[in-house]
Amino acid sequence: MSAEPQRRGSNSSGGSGDATSRRGFAGVLATSAAAGSLLALQGAVPPASAADKKTIVITGASSGIGLDAATKLAAAGHDVYVACRTEDKAATAAFTSKATGAYACDLSSLDSIRTFVKLWGDRPIDVLCLNAGMAPATKGEAQYTKEGFEVAIGTNHLGHFLLANLLLDRLEASGAAEPRLIVTASSVHDPATPGGDVGSKATLGDMAGLAARATGAAPKFDMVDGGSYDGDKAYKDSKLCNVLFTRELNRRLTKKDSKVHVNCFSPGLIPTSGLFRSQNPLFVKVFGFAAGSVLGIAATIGEGGDALSYMATSDELVGKGGLFLATDPGKPKSAFKARTPSQEALDDAKAQRLWELSEKCVGLA
Repeated sequence: MSAEPQRRGSNSSGGSGDATSRRGFAGVLATSAAAGSLLALQGAVPPASAADKKTIVITGASSGIGLDAATKLAAAGHDVYVACRTEDKAATAAFTSKATGAYACDLSSLDSIRTFVKLWGDRPIDVLCLNAGMAPATKGEAQYTKEGFEVAIGTNHLGHFLLANLLLDRLEASGAAEPRLIVTASSVHDPATPGGDVGSKATLGDMAGLAARATGAAPKFDMVDGGSYDGDKAYKDSKLCNVLFTRELNRRLTKKDSKVHVNCFSPGLIPTSGLFRSQNPLFVKVFGFAAGSVLGIAATIGEGGDALSYMATSDELVGKGGLFLATDPGKPKSAFKARTPSQEALDDAKAQRLWELSEKCVGLA
């Protein structure tokens, strides 16, 4: 697509994760004002004044919470650009949401990511939402990106890792006082939470699998920790990577006095989104009905879109970085606020190691 996208519609549009570290993070939460309620948004985004109007890029906006947030943010007057796996999906998403423009950006392809960045050009970005994601089938063999990355880690973490690094200078060039980078993570990264404690548990171990791929000792990897393939764990590991990446990038930006702030969040369990497109359709339908209508543990796409919109625009996040926000797992109507992530997600040494290996995997080091 062209570097100048089409206008559409009327909207022309420190330390390891030990107890001490956890107490330190809890202190940040206690003093943080970022403890808003999604219910206060009531499914809408406040209209943007000329001074508040933002240029917002959202990946994974062809369906689910990405499309919902794009629609709400565009309706509020922001310049929203949707980035989707294909040009057709992006064009449809832009038409549906009345976004300002559309781009193809397949997060499972490093070439596609670099093409998108080239087409975007030097224009500043106020808010970059790293929202695209996929959950592989829990049974069967591993699937890979063409670069040899297990597809969940390759899409949910490594693709966004490259995109964020390539667009950081566009965020720095923003005229906003505090440009934002938002990462869609999940509470299932934490084995101590409901959902995270079901089935396989997230852990990156010593990252032997990722290290072998990063150093050229292996052409591909099945699991970050070097273990046997497990689709359930691969997805949860990718969400753990999201939180570690958020905290490490925010640490690096803070160290160099950058005005960019980075935060991540969990939109809750949303079986009706496109996230589970690789799962058995009948299972997804039955599980979605049970989780939403019977058990009441599932959030709606609209609630997830509210969460993403909140992360992109809420004044309650001004001055805040490196946080993980979520409702109580399994309680979608509870307060959406800063929460303590898993013990492993608080391991600063692991976050730095993941960053270094990721740089090598995507060709930045």
